[in-house]
Amino acid sequence: MTDKMIDAEAGSVRKALKGLALNFCIAFTLFTLLSCFFGLIFADEAARPGIIMCLTLGIALFMAAALQCLFFTPVLIKSMGYVARLVLFGISLYALLALCGALFQWFPPDEAGAWASFTVIYLIIFALMTFLFTLMYRRSIKRLNEGLARYRSANQ
Repeated sequence: MTDKMIDAEAGSVRKALKGLALNFCIAFTLFTLLSCFFGLIFADEAARPGIIMCLTLGIALFMAAALQCLFFTPVLIKSMGYVARLVLFGISLYALLALCGALFQWFPPDEAGAWASFTVIYLIIFALMTFLFTLMYRRSIKRLNEGLARYRSANQ
């Protein structure tokens, strides 16, 4: 145990950058929510639709994060394969965003072209994010396996 406030020997650049990114996300989210709240109170009617759009996006993103927690942690779903989790998450997220899009009028709900565009954009973003997370997951597994191999070879 050390009595230093900051232990310079225990830190790493990667850890510091993760902390920076996390702190930025928290500060940005809080600032945006407070700005929207005060904007609803003090802004004129012309600004209100944009403020409400921002708040509804915040609501949708919070619910998307809750779905991510539900499907990709063992909190409620104990044993389910990754592919099944991914498919159920993708369907649930699409339904959630479609519901929010219709309720909060992100686009004209009665136009087939708007729904088609929304669906195509969703599928493209979902595919890209799935690809990126799969790469990150594989890299993490490779790093863990290499560490395990080093541990086993050192303890034989």
